[in-house]
Amino acid sequence: MNVDRDSYRRIVESLYDGLYFVDQNRVIRYWNKAAERIRGLRPPRLVGKSCSDNILTHVDSDGNNLCRGTCPLAKTIADGEVREAEVFLHHKNGHRIPVSVRVSTLRDAKGKVIEAWNYSPTSAA
Repeated sequence: MNVDRDSYRRIVESLYDGLYFVDQNRVIRYWNKAAERIRGLRPPRLVGKSCSDNILTHVDSDGNNLCRGTCPLAKTIADGEVREAEVFLHHKNGHRIPVSVRVSTLRDAKGKVIEAWNYSPTSAA
């Protein structure tokens, strides 16, 4: 079966789970429609910006900012280990949304690490 690039893009865009990709510097390179729905933020506001600049504002259950310290994404970029966590993100309207995240590495043909952070709501978003 030969699936073209546009078909893969349509598949990723139709996922229920939010999915975004960042490069090794945690600069957001891709943001799917489900991530837009969950966060309330459109790709043009995020793509090209670094999540380490606190643009995503992920926090743990104690309210600790994960973007400036214990970020599962940064840890996975550093060691390549898959991670799962229960965190909260801030919707553009200001309320917190509980999400389950799974961070895993993707590597290009040259072996460069590209990250995928996949999150899905744990309650109605």
